[in-house]
Amino acid sequence: MSKIEYLGKMPDPFRRPDGTRMTAEEWYENRAALRDFVVDMEFGGMPPRPEVVRFERLSGGASIQRGTTSIIYKVTAGTRARQLSFLLELYIPYVPGKAKSASAPFEEGEKYPVLMTGDGCYLTLESDTIAEARSRGYIVARFNRLEFAADVPNVRTGGLYDIYPDYPDFTAISAWAWGYMTCMDVFEQLSFVDVTEVGITGHSRGGKTVMLAAVMDERIKYTCPNNSGCHGAVSHRCSVTEQGENKKRSERLGDMLKQFPHWMGPKLTPYAGREQDLPYDMHYFGALVAPRYYLQCEGLQDYWINPIGAWQNLSAVKACYRRLGCEDHAAGWFRPGEHRHKLPDFTEFMNFMDRARAGLPLAEHLTINPFPQVELNFDWNEEDA
Repeated sequence: MSKIEYLGKMPDPFRRPDGTRMTAEEWYENRAALRDFVVDMEFGGMPPRPEVVRFERLSGGASIQRGTTSIIYKVTAGTRARQLSFLLELYIPYVPGKAKSASAPFEEGEKYPVLMTGDGCYLTLESDTIAEARSRGYIVARFNRLEFAADVPNVRTGGLYDIYPDYPDFTAISAWAWGYMTCMDVFEQLSFVDVTEVGITGHSRGGKTVMLAAVMDERIKYTCPNNSGCHGAVSHRCSVTEQGENKKRSERLGDMLKQFPHWMGPKLTPYAGREQDLPYDMHYFGALVAPRYYLQCEGLQDYWINPIGAWQNLSAVKACYRRLGCEDHAAGWFRPGEHRHKLPDFTEFMNFMDRARAGLPLAEHLTINPFPQVELNFDWNEEDA
């Protein structure tokens, strides 16, 4: 049994100050201004886009299992005066009947979709996931987001902090999202990558990161925050305590500001304990991904991450997608279990991507309400029914 506390109603992203609502066309016209406002508030803005992006192939050869080949690139990016370098690893798709080698992995004219994660530090992208993605014809891309900023409070040295010292407010998550965007710059220069068919996924703090990256980079077509929690795909205005012998509660903004202040924009600090005064909520970020594809994956027993708050967020995102005429582009998978990112989670995202690429409707299990007894914490969706 859950005790739910709502800290005010979730605001309407389409509502103007005079009380009228924006049309879909007006929303898209105002998207950039809204994006910049919420990204500045939540994440302290973004580092500038790089003036320099270059890359060189370091290796290609046998990788984690026999018959698998990978290519490793050293990518260098930043300003003309200062750059950082990071590694980007690509696993080559397996196509039956076509032998691949490290020296000649692609035929001229071939282009492949991409499944990418920056969670190289987590090592959640395991051999079974890579094999499954390759068998579907995906390039699997992996990098380590910690090469852009350390995941350490009160440290602003190294990585992008040294590249952009005149931008004091962007957070570690902003820097990690910058990494995804820079990989997209590389993909645009690789003849074998279908840059129009790139999906990104990340777990926990990595889920927060992919959500921000997709908001900032409209080249990213498919986005899957996995168990992203507070400051991710969960409503700030929903706090949950599980009742019983061993009470568990959900993480709130104040908890995160104490433990992970380097993830939070400085303008967010005053709202700890008064989330109801925030002029937005996290469904704004999901809405800003529209009309592209958005899949939110959650664990029903992941109490700290707050699955009920995640459901509130997803429901509001879907209401926004409905107003924008693309409701079937947003969905959620609420599975039994706790905090994890394993093959079934990656597979669900690949299934979602495959169906979208084939023009098929959402799988039925992605349309099920996991909390039918819970009322939604907003009512503006009724105006779009």
